[in-house]
Order: sequence, then C-alpha cells, then structure tokens
Amino acid sequence: MRPFSLRPFPIVILCAGLGLPALADTQLRAVTLSTAGLALIEAQARLDSDGLVLPVRRTDIDDFLKSLRLSGGGTGAPMLTLSGPGGFDDSFAALPFDPAALQDLRALLDAMTGAPVTATRRGIDLQGRIMGVRDVPCTTDAQQGCIALALRSDTGQIGQILLDEATALTFRDADDSAAIDRGLDALRAAGQGHMLDVHLSMSGQGGAENAQDVALAWLQSAPVWKTAWRAENGPDGTILTGWAVVENATGHDWQDVDLTLATGAVQALQVALYDRQHGARKLAADIAASGAMPELMASAPMQRNMPFEAAYDAAPVSMDDGDSFSRFTLATPVTLKAGDIISLPFLRETLQDARLTLYRGGTGAPHPMLAVVVENPLPLRLPAGVMTLYEDGRGHAGDAIIPELAPGDSETVEFARDTAITVRENVAQAETVHSARIVDGVMLAQERLEQRTTYRIEGAAQGARVLTIAHPMRQGWDIQTEGGVEGLDDMRFTIDVPEGALTSHEVIEHRQTQQRVALLDLDINALGYWSARMADADMQALLAQLQDLRTEEARLQRDIARLQTAEETLIADQDRLVGVIVQLGDDSPANQDRRARVDAIDAEIAEGRATIADAQTQLEAIRTNLRTLILNAE
Repeated sequence: MRPFSLRPFPIVILCAGLGLPALADTQLRAVTLSTAGLALIEAQARLDSDGLVLPVRRTDIDDFLKSLRLSGGGTGAPMLTLSGPGGFDDSFAALPFDPAALQDLRALLDAMTGAPVTATRRGIDLQGRIMGVRDVPCTTDAQQGCIALALRSDTGQIGQILLDEATALTFRDADDSAAIDRGLDALRAAGQGHMLDVHLSMSGQGGAENAQDVALAWLQSAPVWKTAWRAENGPDGTILTGWAVVENATGHDWQDVDLTLATGAVQALQVALYDRQHGARKLAADIAASGAMPELMASAPMQRNMPFEAAYDAAPVSMDDGDSFSRFTLATPVTLKAGDIISLPFLRETLQDARLTLYRGGTGAPHPMLAVVVENPLPLRLPAGVMTLYEDGRGHAGDAIIPELAPGDSETVEFARDTAITVRENVAQAETVHSARIVDGVMLAQERLEQRTTYRIEGAAQGARVLTIAHPMRQGWDIQTEGGVEGLDDMRFTIDVPEGALTSHEVIEHRQTQQRVALLDLDINALGYWSARMADADMQALLAQLQDLRTEEARLQRDIARLQTAEETLIADQDRLVGVIVQLGDDSPANQDRRARVDAIDAEIAEGRATIADAQTQLEAIRTNLRTLILNAE
C-alpha cells in the first residue's frame, strides 16, 4: 500500500457563526486541536510597561491558569492579575448596603442612614443627614407609593422632601459616593461574568523602550475534531480520502493560523484553580487540617453510472508522531471566525483489492456482508471516523466506522449486506478416545474432539462472486482445513461462487483434551460409554470386564434386596400367626396348624438368611476383584 499522498487543496468554509471578543493586542499564530477535547492556543504579543489584557471565558479559566506558558527575549518575572471568584461578595462585604439596595432607592437610603446628602426638588435645596424614609399621602390619584426623605441639617433643623422623579439626590461625602461606585462596578462586573480579563505584566518592565515580544501558549476546552472518510472507486482500486471536520469554538477569530489536528490517548485533567477552596479546620487549638485535594475530571449527490475521477487533491499536511499522540499540521494557514466550521480533505490513499464479500462464521446470518479492508501504512496513528462509500452505478453504497488504527494495523469494516448470496451453516461434532492409561485407579483418557462446519453457499442469480469466509478461531482448537489465511481472531478462506450454483466449503477443527475418570465410581452405563469410545483393544477389554463385574454386582444386589424383602414378609406372617395363637389360647386343630406354620417359617427364614449370607460373600468377592483389577491395571 502506498503512503498517503499530500497535495494542495483549497479550504472549504461550511457554515458561518458569530465571533466572540478578540484577544486584545495579541495575535494568534497556531491552534492544535486534540481528540482529548482540548485546544492548544499559541499567540504572540508585545509586552510593555502597561502589560497586556487577555479576555478568557469563565469556563476556560481553570485550563488557562493550569497551562499558560510564556517565552521571550526579555527579563523579569511574569504575573497574572484577574478578578477573583469571590470578588462580588467581597466587594459588598465592605459596603454598607447589599446588592439589592442599588436597585431600590428606599432600601439604599435606609442603609445609608446618617450620610450627608443634598436633595434638590423644583429649585429647592435641602441639605442634611439622612434620618429615614417614610410613606406619605400622594397629591394625586395617579400617584402610588409616595415616599418622603427626612433630613437633619447642620443646625439641628429637621426637614422633609418628597422623593419623586423631580428630586435629585447627591451624596456629599466622597467615601459614600465612592462606595456606591464600587457597588455599581461590582454589579457591572457580575453581569459580564462569562468573560474574565486577565492582565499580564512583567516585573521590572518600564517604558516603551523596554517593550519585548513574548510568545504565549495555553490550553482550553474545545470540541473534539472529527474525521469523515470517503471511499470511492478509482482506476487503481478504492480511493480512501479523510476529511477533517473542525469547529472554531476557541472564542477567538483565526487569521492565517497554523492548524494542527492531533489524535491519541493523552490524559487531560480538569482542576479547579480559579474557584475558592477552603481547607477543613478543627475547632479549638488543634492544628488545621491540610486542604482537600481538588477533584480530577478528567456535498452534491453523485450521478448514477458516472465513473469516479479524482478531481481534487488533499491539502498539504506535515505529520509527526509521539508516544501518545499523532499530529497532522496543515501547510496552508487557516482563517476562520469564531463559531465557524471548516472541512477539508487532509489524507488520501488508494487501497488495492480492498473490497470483499465477507461472511463471518458462527453468526448464523443468512447473507454475507460487503466490506472494506482498511490498512494504515503510515508511521503514525490513523484517526477514527465515519466512512461513506460510493460505487459506480449505485451511488451511495453504505456507511461504516473506521476505528483508530496504529501503524501497520488493519481493520475490516462492513458497510452493506449482499442479499444475492445465501449462506447456511451446519455444525457436527464427534469425540474419540485415542489413548488411555490407568494410574492408581484413575483412568487418564486422551480425547480427540472434532468439529466439522459446513458452509452451504447459494450463488447469486446474476454474476459469479468471490466469497471470503471468516471462520472464528477458538482457543484450544486447531483448524485442519488448509488454504486459509490467519487473521487476528479468524481464519479466512476465499471461495469462488459460480453464478446460481450451490457450493460447499468444510472447515475441520480438532481439539485434544484429557479426562480423569475414577473407575471405582463408574456404574454400568458409564463403563459402557467409555468402552464404546475406546480405541485401545486392551483398555476396551478391561472396561468390558469391569462392566461384566458391575453387572454381576448389580444382580447380586438385586437378589439380596429381594431375599431381605421376602424375609421381612415371613417375619410379619409369623408374628401375625403367633398373635392369633396366643389370643385363642386353645389346642384346636386350627391352632395346631398355625403352630406348624410358625415352625416352617422359622426354617424358611433360616434358609433365606443363609442364601443372603452366601450372596453377600459373592458380592464382597466381586468388589474385591473390581478393586484388584482396577488398582493393578496399568
């Protein structure tokens, strides 16, 4: 496979958006977007005695504080200054009124009781210190909520003035006026809380003659850039083109920016550096506990029957690879407003013999799939993305997902089902014992398991096909059928399927296992099972002999059980007769017959017990023979 071609291609703007506030006195030079959801912003600025201001979105301030890098030819220590997360509360904590008072004149005057003011209404001035505000009757029915301000003058006189739209009020004390200004400034800053102005200065920096150029770089959250692949028929095979889809969500306009697209598995942590964190403390004289660790967060449609021709090239790209990432840097600078999206082809490769009709064995699916084998020939990772396939005469042929591929890796991706071919699987298994030996009464049987999978393929009604069967490779099983090509987790066989014909392909697998069988625990049926599967004649004869002994053992056990049941019946009859004899208590002919029967039963019981004892002796002898035969066998 040839390397990806890198040829010029004009940038295509797909949609427009509204830009966010631009970087003041700072010029963006480069942007690197990663699949970790971060953007690396690189900029250049002129730093003088006044420093410079960087507007940063509130949502990006943690990443900014975590990652800002500075470099330049000057000297001095850099310093960042910005309003803190508690600035609003801190501002009002030092003021004699709360935020709501600045939106309610009556509440403000109540909070500022004692402050010297000048009230002017219709050419009349009234000076004094605020004593309070009270409700007064309105002069007309159209008025509502009329209030008056009471003031005490420097001479001790108390006066009252109506507060309405004709009244102007001035705080005469500079500190009171400054307090109101600070409160209003805090409210205004809170209303702009989505943006923070970060002031960058350098210690020892003084005068325009000491200005220096500095390079800045920082990280901020950004949407993951995506890859959309196109696969199209070409004169030499399937042409695969990767289009990058990039959104400028950095909040800054890009003007001739060097754009780099990075993919990989770097760890990106989110750390709360801007918000306040207070360490837990114990009461009394105990030493304060250490602070808690912050939480880590980690196109037009193709015409049918129109052959494809490569009418454009891919944008020139330089590539490099690291231990955990790969980067593609566009050679042509990018201009893109904040909020806009750009899409352009940046990778291209011709895949020869990449398409195939694939049937995955073991799925039971009735039809094979149409697929493409994508191989990464680059010395760096190939980005993942959706792939849209086109075919001459059909147009859109299907979609698929290409996973991220390491150098040299390949992946078979499926995009459609070929319903013109039908495949049926038939699986048959057989088990044989090819060898066995006995050790200390345990039979070690070497089993050979064979599975035959027959794929019956009905060819397409029109046109011959070449079908690839991907037979799954199972752990511990060896595929005996030759002609396959081993993949990562399957063995692939290529089958020519004639038009409308029925074709079969058989895959044979073997597996060797060893069974440990305690022969003394086997019954007649189990011995018969193993004897029928045994290939060794001597072992088969031994198992047959053991089976005969078990058969005789079972017969004796049945006889003993029958005799014991008969004995129990005789004893019960005898006890019944004795009871009748005792109850009648005479010497009648009937009782005499009963006494004779009792005596006869005694003889039968004795005979039966002798027979049982003999059967038990035979049974013990058989069991001894079984143990001896098993334990002495090799």
